[in-house]
Amino acid sequence: MTIAKDFAAKLAVAFVAVAMVLSAFAPATQAQTTEELQAMINDLLAQVASLSGETSDDSASAAGVCPFTWTRDLSTGSTGADVKALQQFLNANADTRVAATGAGSMGMETEFFGPATGAAVSKFQVMHRADVLTPAGLVNPTGYFGPGTRAKANALCVSASTDDSDDSTDDSDDSEDSEDAELSGEASLDALTMDSASDDELEEGAEDAEIAMLTVEFADGDAEISRIDAQVIGGGDETNPWDTFETISLWVDGDMVAEFDASDEDEYLDEDTGEIRFSGLDIVAMEDEEVEITIAATVQTSVDGTDDGESWTVEVNALRFFDADGVATTEDTGLDFGSQETFTIEEAGSEDEIVVKTSTSDPDAATLQVEDDAKSDWFTVFVFDLDTDDSINDIELNEVSVIIDVASSSAAANDMTYAELVDDVELVIDGVTIDDLVVSGGAATSTSGNYDASRLLRFDVDGDVVIEAGDRVAAELKVRFNSLAIATDEGTTVRARVNGASAKAIVAEGADDLGQSQLSGAATGDAHTLRTEGLVLDITSIEEDEEVAAFSGDFDRGTYTFEFEVTAFNGDFYMDEAAAIVDFDVLVDGVAAVSGSSTATLDISDADDAAVADKVINEGETATFTLTVETGDNVSGAVEVVINSVAYSAADDATEELTVDATPADDWTSGELILN
Repeated sequence: MTIAKDFAAKLAVAFVAVAMVLSAFAPATQAQTTEELQAMINDLLAQVASLSGETSDDSASAAGVCPFTWTRDLSTGSTGADVKALQQFLNANADTRVAATGAGSMGMETEFFGPATGAAVSKFQVMHRADVLTPAGLVNPTGYFGPGTRAKANALCVSASTDDSDDSTDDSDDSEDSEDAELSGEASLDALTMDSASDDELEEGAEDAEIAMLTVEFADGDAEISRIDAQVIGGGDETNPWDTFETISLWVDGDMVAEFDASDEDEYLDEDTGEIRFSGLDIVAMEDEEVEITIAATVQTSVDGTDDGESWTVEVNALRFFDADGVATTEDTGLDFGSQETFTIEEAGSEDEIVVKTSTSDPDAATLQVEDDAKSDWFTVFVFDLDTDDSINDIELNEVSVIIDVASSSAAANDMTYAELVDDVELVIDGVTIDDLVVSGGAATSTSGNYDASRLLRFDVDGDVVIEAGDRVAAELKVRFNSLAIATDEGTTVRARVNGASAKAIVAEGADDLGQSQLSGAATGDAHTLRTEGLVLDITSIEEDEEVAAFSGDFDRGTYTFEFEVTAFNGDFYMDEAAAIVDFDVLVDGVAAVSGSSTATLDISDADDAAVADKVINEGETATFTLTVETGDNVSGAVEVVINSVAYSAADDATEELTVDATPADDWTSGELILN
């Protein structure tokens, strides 16, 4: 109700009251003086004025709904009796009314929270800035009836039914809020820039995807942005935005401040150009402070012409704002008005993918201690990662295939096959154990040094694992081995690998089934050696030292020092106390140097320096080995040293018939020295 209408209503009430009094007391008035009658009329008018004044404030106007307590957050799309109560509460103040006429207006409140209700909530937040926005670190209203806004509304709605002292306190608070919300200065638009946002490739069905970023800054004063005109333009087969988008929205500080129904052709300012308007924004921009406004889009689930990507652009054509004096200005030229940001809309699922990658958790090559008369414990022999990388949708796994290779230490006819070697196997993906699999493929036997006894392990995940879009998860291959009952089976090695790019290595789906082009990457684990007894090597340090020649014509020399530990398991083992038991290469520019290019010495902790007997390492004990290699005069170039293996014996004799490999090779290779 306007001030004029409000005054007229009050005046009418006063006249009616006076008329009723005069008619009721007409006989009595004849006996009274003019002064007494006038006094009586004045008293009645004062009472009417008092009553009218009381109903004009927020508390009395809200008496139709207050006292009322809101117990949940409300936002666009919410429904219920509390939404209607909120509209009644907001309509009690002319500055926060939901609508002037029609649905949502005073007396025609609804139970649906729509854009008009959100705009009214924004006005309420600005009115009570100090209690709602400032504590939350916000400058601009959100239109979201959340905890802070709800607390303020509850406080006011309770106070509307209490005594006058509470009303006066609320009036004081409102006064302070109004002062906090006041703008200052004669604002002018100093900067407006359009930039691309985080989502330049959208999919069908994308929700509130950020398509552009609008940054504005005002000089010479504060401003309140009330309206923004924008335009979405199709560049491919589809040019009608209402056939492509559900909504176009504006966001500030992570909160939606306006939403346009882009699916309704009649809502466009100009349907031929795709021009839209956001009005009633109430976005406050303080002087010399940048305000970032994100433009977002929700795409319909079925869009024509997206097979190869549909190109669209968005631009801002005009901006309207008010300064502290209420002067309105509309800017539509210069700065970045009309600048376009481009994005594409792809078929749903087109960006989904799985990339197989090497995992940092993949175990280094090791000697696995198995049994000669029983099944082994479970061993993790391979870990690889599944990365959804740039996927927009979550990826559901249905099948994952891993190849496991078995190689014997000899070429004997009775080399172990996969079926003889492996008792059980399982794949643990992101903590979910998959033990339902089919084993197929590969040769029947293996030959020394070759991984040709391969088996394809096809694990049936059956949707039990879903990888969130953009996440990277680990897949762990665990194996339990049968006993190694035959001596020639000692030293059998196993290695696992996965090739994401091979046909049907992975079967998965995002928004749709992943095609072969959406699967890529590969990973291969280290080879692990199976033994029932023997030695385990563990490198602890490698040092390189260069001795520069003192005189011309002399040679630089490199000294390489390896320290490693040797542990015996399931038996006692012996070895000569001589460097000859360590097989190593001196690599010059990547090529093994000729014999005699270096000298080596070996020191074994607690060994007999006189070397009158073999060094024994008892079962479960560990000895520290220090091998020192010094290059000779004929070594020139980039020089490094690599240890290959250590020889040992099961008996205290003069021979070392057994060997243990130093793996992985990278861990047993020194750094380079540039010599001579």
